Parts: sequence; structure tokens; C-alpha cells
Amino acid sequence: MKDTCYMCENKVTSREHVPPKCLFPEKKDLPKGFNFRRSLITVPSCDVHNSHKSLNDEYLMFLLSTATQGNTHKFQHFKSKVMRAIERKPHVYQSFMADSYPVYLEDSDGNVEESLCYKVDLERFDSAVYHIACGIYYSCYKKKWLGNFKVLTNALMVMEQRNAPEVNMLIQEVNQRVTDSFSHAVTLGENSEIFKFNIVSDSDDKHAVHMTFYEGITVTVLLANV
Repeated sequence: MKDTCYMCENKVTSREHVPPKCLFPEKKDLPKGFNFRRSLITVPSCDVHNSHKSLNDEYLMFLLSTATQGNTHKFQHFKSKVMRAIERKPHVYQSFMADSYPVYLEDSDGNVEESLCYKVDLERFDSAVYHIACGIYYSCYKKKWLGNFKVLTNALMVMEQRNAPEVNMLIQEVNQRVTDSFSHAVTLGENSEIFKFNIVSDSDDKHAVHMTFYEGITVTVLLANV
């Protein structure tokens, strides 16, 4: 097993960062003394599950950096690394923002801010976070997960349904309850301002990988063959 990829039986050709390295701000974009690329998790990978999925990694970086949640490091990451990527490959990032349109968001204090809404490729997003969960599972247990999964996140919103406000409130409440359920689990991750995680498992080979990006975006991947 040690000579094969964390996601398949192909021969190892490199090490894959989990999560992708592009999610972590570069040192040149940070204030002096900050370094969020310390002790990043890596797992053995083949080309298909590393370099060949680089565009999906960029898609995840763009999606997370444009989410409404997150800390100042996330916003700075968007203004620096993500904006450089957009300028370098504008056609690629335009494809990420399919069917975009302006929206107005109101915060708890009644302040209204104009923003942009775009359609998320759920299959692509789920695949990206599933790969991260599988990498964490491999890193923690030194074995592969090749089974089924389900994704829960607070990063996405329903916009076009008539009852969208109620649905979004329910989504946020469910995700908050899930996050609260991990409050007593050991939190791992060297660079917690950017990424941290918990993983819990039971005797029935069911696992939950709870991930927090930029101290505000939560993604839980349930690994279970049911």
C-alpha cells in the first residue's frame, strides 16, 4: 500500500498537499512574521490525483475565497493570490462564475452590501472536499477510503427558490449543530487560522471529517458505506 496513491492503486509519483497548498496564503502576501505554510499535511499520490486535478484545486480556492464567511486572512488571500490567478487566467475564472448576477446582502445590524452570486458546480465542489477528507483519513489512519460520502457545508446558499431564506437558515442551523457536536473532539492542523480539522470514527466503519477554513467556513464530509 505504501507504494500506491492515497486515492487509488496507481503508483506514487508525488506528494499531494491536503488541503491543496493554494488555499494557504504565500508568505510574501502576509505581514512580517506570519507563515501559514508550516507543517502542511501531504500524502502519497499519483499524477491523476495530484497535478491532473490542479484546476479543481483552483476552483475550490476561488469558491472558498469568495464565500461570505471567513477571517481577514481569507479576504487578503483573495486580494493577493486569487486576484493574481484571475489576471493570469481570466477565461478560466470567468467559467467559474457561470450565470453570475448582483445581489444585496444584509447583515445582522441592517447594513446592506452589494455582492455577486454565481452558480456553484456542486459535483466539482463535493469532489474537491472529498479528496481532502480522503487525504486526512489516510494521513490519520494510514489506509484508504474508497467508499461513499456525503458533504455538509455552510459555505453555499440557495438563491432561486421561493423559500430560500428559510432553507438557508435551516442549512446554517444544521451546520452549526454539526460543528457544535465536534466541540469536544481533538482539533488538528498546524495553521488553524487557515485550516483545522477533527475526525471521529465509530466501530461500524463510519467516519466524519469536520473541516474549518479561514475560521468561518465549515465543511463536514461523512464517510460511510450505507
